[in-house]
This record gives sequence, C-alpha cells and structure tokens, in this order.
Amino acid sequence: MTAREAHTCIGKLDVDSLDSYNLEEAQQKAIRRDAIVTLTPEESHLFQTLENAAIAYETKMVPFDKLRILDDDDGGDDGNSNDDNYYNHQESSSPPRPIEIRIAGGWVRDKLMNQSSHDVDIALDSLSGRQFALIVQHYLMHQRSGIHKEKNPHGKKPKIAVIAANPSQSKHLETATMRIDNIDCDFVHLRGGEVYSQDSRIPTLKETATPLDDALRRDFTVNSLFYNLRKKYVEDWTGRGISDLIQDRVLVTPLDARITFHDDPLRVLRAVRFAVRYNLDLCPEIQLAAMSPTVHESLHVKVSRERVGKELEGMLTGKNARPCVALKMITDLKLAGCVFEFPPPHSCWVVRGDLQGVAYGDCAVSQEEQKYAREKSWEEATAMLQHCSLVLYSFEQFACTKNNNNNGEWDGSSTNATATTVDHRLFYLCTFLHPLRNMVCVDSKGKEMSLPAYIVRDSIKFPNRDVAAISTVLKYVDEMRSILQSYGGQTNHQGGNDATMICRLKSGLLLRSLKEHWVTALLVASVAEIQSMGLTSSSSSSSCLESDNKDELQASMIAEKAFRFYQDIQTHNLDHCWKIRPLLDGKAILESLGLPRGPMVGNYLEEQMKWMLLNPKGTRHECETHLREMRKRDLEMAASSVASGSSGSVHPNGGNEKSITESDGKVETTMQQHGKTKRLHLE
Repeated sequence: MTAREAHTCIGKLDVDSLDSYNLEEAQQKAIRRDAIVTLTPEESHLFQTLENAAIAYETKMVPFDKLRILDDDDGGDDGNSNDDNYYNHQESSSPPRPIEIRIAGGWVRDKLMNQSSHDVDIALDSLSGRQFALIVQHYLMHQRSGIHKEKNPHGKKPKIAVIAANPSQSKHLETATMRIDNIDCDFVHLRGGEVYSQDSRIPTLKETATPLDDALRRDFTVNSLFYNLRKKYVEDWTGRGISDLIQDRVLVTPLDARITFHDDPLRVLRAVRFAVRYNLDLCPEIQLAAMSPTVHESLHVKVSRERVGKELEGMLTGKNARPCVALKMITDLKLAGCVFEFPPPHSCWVVRGDLQGVAYGDCAVSQEEQKYAREKSWEEATAMLQHCSLVLYSFEQFACTKNNNNNGEWDGSSTNATATTVDHRLFYLCTFLHPLRNMVCVDSKGKEMSLPAYIVRDSIKFPNRDVAAISTVLKYVDEMRSILQSYGGQTNHQGGNDATMICRLKSGLLLRSLKEHWVTALLVASVAEIQSMGLTSSSSSSSCLESDNKDELQASMIAEKAFRFYQDIQTHNLDHCWKIRPLLDGKAILESLGLPRGPMVGNYLEEQMKWMLLNPKGTRHECETHLREMRKRDLEMAASSVASGSSGSVHPNGGNEKSITESDGKVETTMQQHGKTKRLHLE
C-alpha cells in the first residue's frame, strides 16, 4: 500500500506520522467554539440524559453503586453477550475513566447547515456501544421507577438492539441502537485505523482509536465533524471540515481520494449523492479518482448490487434530491456503466439489438465498438435529462393555470381529485434508460427480457414493481409519442365526429396497457419528442415559460400539448379506464352469442371493451346488440367463403387466421390462434 497524506488539524501527515502525532496538540486545534449548534428541546433532553447517565456511572451513584450492570445476563436484547469488559464496580478500586461522548457525522453536518436530523450517531472513546447503551438503559429504568414507582415499581426497560459487525451491510463495528425521547440513537466505539484486503471493502480495524483516527477514516471531511456532548463544542479534527462545508462548498476526502475509493469504492457513489444533496463541488482529486478504471473495477468487485441500488435510491428521492443532476454527474464521471451494468460477458445473458447504430451482440462487432455504443447511449440519456425539468415545470404550470381559471374549463383539482399523476422517480429513471428501450437480453434457453428490465432487476436491485413499471412505460412510450405527434388538441368535446372517436379508442387502449403509469409515459414521450427535434433547453426550469429562447419556447409548446392531451383524457373520463368493469362477462357473452368454449370469447371481450371506450354512456343491452351483430357478420363472412369454395385468411375477430372447409354438410372453420388449432362448427 502506498503512503497517503491526511488532512488534519495539525497539518498534513503521512502514514508514519499518524502513529506518532501529539494528541493533546491535535485536541486543542480541533476545537471550534465559533461553530454554533442549536439544539431542539428533544435533543437537549436527550443529551442531558446521556451526560447524566455517564456521570452516575463514573461516580457510582444509584443505580450503579451496587448493581452489577455489565454481566453476561444484561448484554442487551441480542442474547449473545460475551464481553470480557463487563465487570462489577464493587470489584474495581479505582474510579472508571471519564467517558468522552461525541455526536458524530451527519447530525453535526446538518446542524451546521441549519437542517433537521432525525437520528443521532454517538461515538465513545472508552466503552463499546453496547456497554454504554446498557448504562443508559439502567439509568433510565432507575429514573422512571422513581417517577412512576406506584404504577411501575421496576420501571419500563428501554429496548436495546445490538447489530453485529456485518461486512455485507457495511457495518465495520458492533453497534447498539436505542430509541430515546423519540430519537433513534446509535452507539458505537470510535473507529480506528484500518487495513484493507484486495477483494473487500471492509477493513480490519485497530483495537484502540482516537477521534483523529475516526475522523480520518470517514468518507469526507464534511462528515468527519464531532460535537463534544460534555464540553458543548464542535471538533474539526481534519482542520477543514467546517470550511469545506460552509465557506468553500467543496467535497474532499480526508485521505488520498484514489486510495480512499479503491479501499471502499461505494464512496464514489456517496460522493455523488452528498455533492448533489448539499450542492457541493467535487474537488479535482475526487473527480480524477472517480473516473479511474481501477476504481470502477473495485466498485464492480467489492460492492454488492444492493448497496449500489440503495445509493442510487438516495439520489432519486429524499431530502434535497435532484435526480437529473445526480444522473448527469454519474455519466460525467464515467460511472453509468458501473451503476447501470449490462450483463457481464461470461454470464448466461447475451445483449442484442441496435444500439446507437451498432448491431450489439453480433459476433462481427468488436468489444471496442460495443463499448463505444454504450458510452454514446449514456450521453444520449444525459442529453434527454436536460429536458426533464422544463417538461415537468411546464406541465405543472399549465395545470396550475387551468385550475385557477373560472371559465368553465376542466379543473383537475375539483372534478377529478383522483386524477393520475406523474411518478417523478420513475420519470427520471425511464428517461435515463430510454435509449436502451429496444435492447433485449437473451439467456441460454432463448428466453428474452428487455435490457432496462434486467438493469433494474439485477444491476440496481430495485423492487419487482419498479421492474414491471419501467418495462411497461418503455414498451409503450413510442406508441404514446405517436399519439402525441398526431394529437392536435382540437377535438370536439361533444364527441360527435370520427376523429375524436378514433383518438378516444387509441388513447383508451393505450391507457389500459399503461394503467397508472400513463402520465409518466406521456412525459417521457414529451422528452423524447423534444430530444428528437434537436432542441436544447436549460436545466433550470424557473423561467422557461417566459424564455425568449426559441428552442425552449418550442419545447414548452410540446409540454403544453402533452398537458392538453392530459386534459382531454380527464374530460373524456378516460383516466382509470383500465378499471372499467365489462358490461358482460365471459359467461354472459358465451350464452348470448352461442359461442363454443375456447379462446374465441377473448376476442369478443376485447371488442366489447373497444365498444365501451367509444360509447362511454352505452348500456348493457346496446353492447350486447353490437356483439350479436358482429357475431352475425363473422358467421356470414365464414359462410360466404365456404359458398365460394375458397379458403384463406379472414379476420372477423381481431386477426385470428381462419381456414374454411365443408364436412358432412356442415360448415367447419379451422382457427389458428396462438399456434393452436381449433375446429368450430357454424350452424
């Protein structure tokens, strides 16, 4: 392992100096009394409880004067306590060492930025997290038994959960968790220096550790800050955590970025998430390290796909999430192929299809050509992302404008409170994966699945509902775009002309396929249309409607067109049409039309739904009459073909191939459907 420099409050130290620095000097220089932390009443009460518990333990006050709190029977709720440090105060002649209690990491960062934080990480210097959690538990039991002695003489025992070190979940040390005053608390010992292996991102930790060791082991300087609970001040052991967070607004690693990311490559994705969430710049060292092929390989080898997916989820949702910015940064850092991985070369899957003009998967196409096609697809995906903000903003602005009108036009907020809305999270993902929509993965048995479905299922390990939703949107987005292109928004809302009816039928059938994802597909189709026209738009959406930029105005007009289509869908009561119950079920159709049992009934069920879409106020009787007339025409067509002595393909029921024959004076039709032959007798 090459030597690394570290940012510390006593200057830059190399790997040798980290074992011989002056801790007292570092302690004094780490103190930042100018950093103001404002506590909520709940936090003040929690911190006072922790401090009082520590004082009671150190001074052997009740309940620690006689109580043996650290024996094997009191090891928490995990039932696996075998800590040799558990002892009885009565057996120790010297008072215990004062416990330094520090609030670590994200809580301090958020407080300095005047943001709320709902959980607290507590780092301890002389006890394990489980030991201190037991001290707090017994202190609380004693306090509560005194207050509610008559009702509960023994006090209610707060629950402790002990989470063992678990490499697959990035747990480097045992952690004890408790919920105190409705605040989730994690207790852990300070994390020391570490040694990493070549094929794992989980280190072997030193047994002893100082706050500087812990600070240097963290991912970024802005996350290495401490709040000393007992002394009431912030500690900046790297010497630059506060300035990086507040003044310079930059993300920096305490140690060399290349080695930091190689040791734990998940930090590359954390860098993206934190930079976007807190609007920080990536320092040049982080950018260079993040684009390193070595780091990319480490990300592939050392990090589980579940962890990759969890980091991506944090970029798409949650506090201050900006999905477009995050996905663009992933592409700019050449990380898209690491996050949205194609099937590896030696897996059972083969990727096929036209990707950026390259016959991907063809044995005549070189690996370099395929790599080039992948990179071009990520560039196209990033280019599409720049239109997302404009489309979303314009669409929502048009909705607000319509809702504020009092001229009798459709008002989505008042006439249809359950109107389908866009799923922002899926919108960004579908837009980013749009260039891959026509690619398929084929396994060794010839089974196919779309490449986006594979990526969502296997590469980022998102839930099956996301796999289904994204697959559906990308399957029908081109059809939605085609409808949007032909839509003029000038339909007769009285429903009296054929153009309106055709649009209503096509749109209704598409909505029945997309279901609750149709609005998401509509906006993805709008983005694809803008991209296909070669328009450029700003990533900022705040003034797109008033922009003088011709491209942005034209793009905004496409978004307005999409909204008018959305408005017409609501006006025509097509939203939620996939939930419409048929007027006649399969059994009723069989009886009414005298059909034989078999797949033919499905064709008439489909025709019934088309009729219902075209005739939203139609009755059961009218629908039944229509189906009978249709059945009569089908029989007449079949009989006519027999009478003329011809055989061939007719499609009276939605495209099923039929051949007509005559046997024993009866007309018989052989019907090919889904590869199966059905013989039907026509009376």
